[in-house]
Amino acid sequence: MRQMRTAAGHGAVILAFAWLAAGACRAAVAPMEWDFAVSLDGKPIGEHRFVLSSAGDGILALSSEARFDVTWLGLPLYRYQHQVRERWADGCLASIDARTDDDGRLTEVRGQAVDGRFSLQVRNADRVDDAPVPATGCLVSFAYWNPAALARQDRLLDPASGRVEPVAIAPSGPVPSDLKVQPGAVRGLRIKGLAQPIDVWYAGERWIGLDTFVSGGRRLSYRLR
Repeated sequence: MRQMRTAAGHGAVILAFAWLAAGACRAAVAPMEWDFAVSLDGKPIGEHRFVLSSAGDGILALSSEARFDVTWLGLPLYRYQHQVRERWADGCLASIDARTDDDGRLTEVRGQAVDGRFSLQVRNADRVDDAPVPATGCLVSFAYWNPAALARQDRLLDPASGRVEPVAIAPSGPVPSDLKVQPGAVRGLRIKGLAQPIDVWYAGERWIGLDTFVSGGRRLSYRLR
């Protein structure tokens, strides 16, 4: 079940995308929220909630919290908790502070952009980076909520692991039948280059769902409530 973190780590309306593309909006606005029910092979296992807001001076603040609990006959098999706080400026990740408990395995990821470079610090049982690991240029996390930025990327930062993953973005496959919208109104992006591809679904420009496969070939799905 370790691969359960793939989609959760990798969590708007058109106005938000315009901020990220231009970096020019200075007005504070009401937060935008995405509240997802999460299922494994069609069975509910938890939730993942995202809140995007203006932090002033063109900065966007994103908070995300996920909790999954997989049980069998009432017995706990797997537990996942993930919290992340991100700040975005001019379409790039400005800072990140994330903590992930992947069934007892703790990982902390912190990073900040300084003078055109993004420095990461990752701490878990296998890795302690006291010296920041630099990543050059504009860095973007798995910003499913922002298709305009996501579609242009060839690498993405996984907040759950601290790894910068090489990716390719392509149109998705067929629309799942359980997305409760008219099929013609849905489009998707597929994130390739990972252990399993991730399909991200949009109604217009609003993120409404996600599908991928985790260990054992089981289907992990997000559906907007």
